[in-house]
Amino acid sequence: MVTINNDVLRETYNYLATIDNILRKEVKHIIGNKNYIDKIVPFHLSRIYSNKEKTALNFADNLTKIAYENSVVSIVATFERVIFAKYRTTYGSIKKLVSTNAAKPLDYFKSKENFINDKIDKLSGIIYLIESYLPPQLLQQLKVIKDHRNYIAHGKRDVAPPSVEMELNIMAKLLDDIIREIEN
Repeated sequence: MVTINNDVLRETYNYLATIDNILRKEVKHIIGNKNYIDKIVPFHLSRIYSNKEKTALNFADNLTKIAYENSVVSIVATFERVIFAKYRTTYGSIKKLVSTNAAKPLDYFKSKENFINDKIDKLSGIIYLIESYLPPQLLQQLKVIKDHRNYIAHGKRDVAPPSVEMELNIMAKLLDDIIREIEN
């Protein structure tokens, strides 16, 4: 059991872990019983994958792989949403403080806002923004997660597959640790 403190990240992880749990329970019934697959696929796919055991097992393997890949993209997207919300809230507080306390409105402030907001729209921008606040090991693990997500999200093209495939619970815990680290 993994403990995730951030409510939004925990909720997404709980949904993904539940889907993974259901999938594992159902897929194990296919081994030795190729016809079981007809009970879990949509009606229009009945009898397509259950003709041969090898076909059924291949479908189950691919189903598990696709579910994992979608979980990686989903958990990282949730992490990004949390981080961007924190960044924008913090930035909004700073902007309000400067606007309230400045003797004259600062002209450069609006250009600085545009510059910053245009640059911080991807996970790599967030990593650049927070890298000095993270311990080196945590930063390295975040970069591994980013590379893994990018490999999946960009169609597994132009780069080698990641050398490490993290379990979803480990990935969620690391992302939660990063959120807690930047909150302190």
